[in-house]
Amino acid sequence: MTMAIFRAALLQLLHDRGALLLSLFVPAVFFLIFAEIFATAASDEVQVHVAVVDEVRSADSTALLAALEREATVTIVPDVNDRQAALDLVRRGTADVALIVRADGESLADAAGLAAPPLLLLVDPSRNVAATVLSGQLQRAYFAALPDLAVGRVSELIGTEFTEFSAEQQAEIDSGLAGLRESARSGERGGWSFEELLDHQNVVGQTAALNHIAYYAGAVAFMFLLFASAQNAVGILDDQAAGILDRIAAGPGGIIVVVNGRFMFLVLQGMVQGTVIFGVAWLLYGVDVPGNFGAWLLISFCSAVLAAGLGLLLVTACRTRAQAQILPTVVILIMSAIGGSMVPRFFMPEWLQTLGWITPNTWALEAYSGLFWRGEPLLALLPRAAGLFGVGMLALAISYLLARRLVER
Repeated sequence: MTMAIFRAALLQLLHDRGALLLSLFVPAVFFLIFAEIFATAASDEVQVHVAVVDEVRSADSTALLAALEREATVTIVPDVNDRQAALDLVRRGTADVALIVRADGESLADAAGLAAPPLLLLVDPSRNVAATVLSGQLQRAYFAALPDLAVGRVSELIGTEFTEFSAEQQAEIDSGLAGLRESARSGERGGWSFEELLDHQNVVGQTAALNHIAYYAGAVAFMFLLFASAQNAVGILDDQAAGILDRIAAGPGGIIVVVNGRFMFLVLQGMVQGTVIFGVAWLLYGVDVPGNFGAWLLISFCSAVLAAGLGLLLVTACRTRAQAQILPTVVILIMSAIGGSMVPRFFMPEWLQTLGWITPNTWALEAYSGLFWRGEPLLALLPRAAGLFGVGMLALAISYLLARRLVER
């Protein structure tokens, strides 16, 4: 009897080619996505987008920035004219970090330690990893382009703190430093720690922890909206198997009545889920939901519309309940992985970050991050909210067509 049950289950899977394909092929695809994400995050290939402003425009600063631009993991954001523009780019997330060669600081060539450090990093506290990566690349560029300044600082420290150089010794040092600069121009490198040349400034008032909580509140809320919508939309297939769908579809409203009823329920369910998650984020962690209630309500409603429409679309596209149990789950997991619901998009390779824009997860996360993280006004958030709502309604319209196929079988 045991073998008979086993054989029946095996034959059922083999005869349902769609379910067989999803159960065997798609998990491998899902593994490849995560392998690519974590292989990049664990290597030195994390791309850092840097907004650069040279307020000094000296020979030293020009050489330093040219060496930095040659670093493979650094991408310079073009057309940044001043410090305020760089700060805005970091706040919006267009740049991961900004580098300012500051005019109000000490000189790269002759720093006495009396003024501010010559290099300023404008950092979103939630992207401290970007600042750390840039500091390492900036240090390497500094040694490559300006080794004479690095060694000069060491000799200055020795001369002031430990001993005093004679005129002849100082002349030899100066001559050697000139030789180091010539060697650097030919591609050789030196080595020296230069943390004292760097200053850090946060571009937002919130802490990194609070920004991360706001990010993951949106990430978790939207991902579970998708899962819950797909799970409850499977009820349409249950109604079809029980013959209920055919009886309702024969009425005046047709199949659209069934789809609309499910859609309204899923939108309400999504709003309740989002309210619970963000309510916890507000009460326990201080995410300012009441202060941004209107914009939050708009984004959450549009997100619920999209999740409901997409859930219905994925379920009505399936021909069997077995497919409906696998396909929506796999699609939602892949979208969540690519779109940033599971792993912050910063850790992904650049091509995967770009690919994430085809997923609704990225749209919803960018809307929530713009509201709670970057403090964007409602007007700036409207295009993202409209995109979520529009795609949700388009998915609902396609669901009407696919649902008709269920009653025609």
